[in-house]
Amino acid sequence: MNASNLDQLPTADLQQRAFTLARDRRDWRFFIELFRHTPTALEAEDIDPDVSEIGVAIDDLLSIWREATKGDWGSAEPLARAAFIDYVQQHGTADESTS
Repeated sequence: MNASNLDQLPTADLQQRAFTLARDRRDWRFFIELFRHTPTALEAEDIDPDVSEIGVAIDDLLSIWREATKGDWGSAEPLARAAFIDYVQQHGTADESTS
């Protein structure tokens, strides 16, 4: 599936595909980068700025993200969509990027 086809998908579908791939690949850096670019994360007082340098479990990180953002990307949605599309294209197999 090419970028323009992926761009037609709703953000929630893109997020699910990218998150599934990243979780399967244990790619916690992908989640850290997304989380750091959300407006809520930038405003949160309890976020350790060096969190990417410690071995944070992906499920814990996703839980923090969901709590902080309530699942809403807000003004960061265009950046998130681009990151999801890029990630699916780079790391997905034909089956994963078209399902």
